Amino acid sequence: MVRFTRLVTSTLSICLVAAAAAACNTASDDANKAKAAQATANDKSGAAVRESDEKVENAQAEADKKIGAARADFMTMRENFRHATTQNLVDLDQKVDALSTKANQSSGKEKTDRDAGLKQIHASRDAFQKLFLSLDSASESTWDDAKARVDKEWTDLKTMVDRA
Repeated sequence: MVRFTRLVTSTLSICLVAAAAAACNTASDDANKAKAAQATANDKSGAAVRESDEKVENAQAEADKKIGAARADFMTMRENFRHATTQNLVDLDQKVDALSTKANQSSGKEKTDRDAGLKQIHASRDAFQKLFLSLDSASESTWDDAKARVDKEWTDLKTMVDRA
């Protein structure tokens, strides 16, 4: 009976050790599964951050392209306006020269009136020239107002020359 008791005790001890080992393996397996799940989550999170960063960079690059195109369009529009206005000034100056010639060929009250008109035209032309040159410093945000002032001055100057 002692042998039987020893055998049962030994068997029970082995079973308890085996059960404990099985429990440890399960806990160890669970810990490994948790670590693997965390690693997978970290990988997915990192991929999402990289994808997000890539989208932000692409959006910024697209915005930079649009800004560049808008600035180029503005510069082209400004240069076209300046060119057209310069050509208009050349034409206007030719008309003023013709008026000066007429004034020099006139006499009496007609000459006095023409000279007074030309003095006013030259003063208005000088003021227009200063305003026109200020367009060089006009930014995209101030362009419309600056151009409107130049257009108004141009209309006034042209009207003055046409009436003279």
